[in-house]
Amino acid sequence: MFRIEIDNINGKTKSLYAYGDHSILIELEQQNILINHSCRQGHCGSCILQLLSGDVIHQDSIIHLSQGEILACRATPVTDIKIASRN
Repeated sequence: MFRIEIDNINGKTKSLYAYGDHSILIELEQQNILINHSCRQGHCGSCILQLLSGDVIHQDSIIHLSQGEILACRATPVTDIKIASRN
């Protein structure tokens, strides 16, 4: 089980726990933490978050990501992570 620490996403700062079986987007939705998203397939880029610490497995996408950015719809945690909204 991994801890997902949320740093001020939509005004919420909290921790939740996940097994890493689902994308970060799904894990957030299950905790009523809603972020922008559209396609859920890594095509639109609207769910980009900052990965502040920890590691994720990131499935392929067509969106170019800068260092430290992840797509919530394509990333699953493999360690405890800390995430925040993209600046």
